[in-house]
Amino acid sequence: MTATRPPTVIPIQHHPGSPDGSGLDTSNYRKHTSGNPIQRRLIERFHHTLADRITALQPGSFLDAGCGEGFVTELLRTRLPETTLSGFDFNPAAVRLATAKNPAVSFVTASIFDLPYPDASFDAVGCFEVLEHQADPTPALRELARVSRRAVVLSVPHEPFFSLANAARGKNLGVRPRGSDPDHRQLWSRAAFKAFVDQVLDVEWIGGSFPWTICVARKRSPF
Repeated sequence: MTATRPPTVIPIQHHPGSPDGSGLDTSNYRKHTSGNPIQRRLIERFHHTLADRITALQPGSFLDAGCGEGFVTELLRTRLPETTLSGFDFNPAAVRLATAKNPAVSFVTASIFDLPYPDASFDAVGCFEVLEHQADPTPALRELARVSRRAVVLSVPHEPFFSLANAARGKNLGVRPRGSDPDHRQLWSRAAFKAFVDQVLDVEWIGGSFPWTICVARKRSPF
């Protein structure tokens, strides 16, 4: 039986947004459709590492939390054809694009702070490039753990290398720390991110794909 939860006070979820409503002007969409060959190579390697880690879990069901425009979901459809995939995002325009890209996948618009799923709904939950945007990401991490049965896979920028890489190519030079993304509220080193995740889950593996940190964590037994 699913435990009854008290009413949730939902924090304000920061999202880069899509001012024109199309979903084509988000930072995530621009990142994944960039024509820069170096950036495309980094994204491809990052996706390959994510897919390898998720495939190793062999989940029967998987939630793409903060799915954006559905780029990772599209990759997982190929790598895990027998897995039931679901996703959500705070941005309705991104959800529309994700649905168009992955018409057989169930997507909804939802807040990461109050997920519309019962406890332990998915074998594994993934959340990629989302938590760093939140002023207080701990409640979001607890929600991801709540709806997972076994594992949670996370990725965030690996600082300070993410910011240094931006600065080296002349990006975000007016932001402090120099090169950091103006939408990022958290600037985690790999060790700091492990300590953050360890508050809620048991970190099984932490590594990455430059300039991102990737973490695989297991849900703790309630007993």
